[in-house]
Amino acid sequence: MPFDMLIEAKEFSENKLKVLSPATLQVRVLADGNELERFETNPKETIYTLKTPLTEEMQVEVTLVPGQVVAFYPVVNAL
Repeated sequence: MPFDMLIEAKEFSENKLKVLSPATLQVRVLADGNELERFETNPKETIYTLKTPLTEEMQVEVTLVPGQVVAFYPVVNAL
């Protein structure tokens, strides 16, 4: 099951991401198409602090790591 999500920087107030997913997700912080930060989530953790301070033109992309199988779509919220 594919999963791709793009979150605009204006959706964040705390520079954090809340993730509920039984599978590993890849998170990338992008500015004008350039990758500034990348990390993978751990199903045992739910809150992730972005190291890159977000500015208005940035986006956060969340995708399912290839090869992961999930029974339901992950829940991802900007904090």
